[in-house]
Amino acid sequence: MVDTLKTLRQRQRNKQSTKFDLEGLHTVYEQFWKDLPFTNIFVCITPDILHQLHKGIFHDHLLQWCLAMVGEKEMDTHFQVASRYPGLRHFKKGISVISQWTGMEHKEMERVFIDLLSGAAEDNILVMARSLLHFIYYVQFQQQMDKTLVAMQDSLNLFHSRKNIVIELSI
Repeated sequence: MVDTLKTLRQRQRNKQSTKFDLEGLHTVYEQFWKDLPFTNIFVCITPDILHQLHKGIFHDHLLQWCLAMVGEKEMDTHFQVASRYPGLRHFKKGISVISQWTGMEHKEMERVFIDLLSGAAEDNILVMARSLLHFIYYVQFQQQMDKTLVAMQDSLNLFHSRKNIVIELSI
């Protein structure tokens, strides 16, 4: 918080600040939180599971990468021909026709995503996708222990070691 205030003051004085641009700050010089005692505004903002995990990581990144690698038609076909099973949603028209995504659709797709992707994608893509989905699942635990934190970090490390496939394919 102190560092952010310092960067904002520096930007206000001389209009040139690389740090201001790198941190994505905006020109709000009268912060409502700067004089609040015992408050760090940056720890007051809670994570948003729907938008950060389900929409952000899964839908906006992982799903889009896999669609680019596998193809929309192929992905739709895999969702359409998936076996029906009690408790799992069947996307009978595929996923490309869904215009309004909800958190429930994201969660239901995440449950079957790796299975459906397995017939269409290479192993390195599956490992990368699985590591991100595992990360999403671990983050959602109501209570974390050392073991789950290590597993979450391992999932993230595995993703970073395998993300080169996305870079190599220029996606």
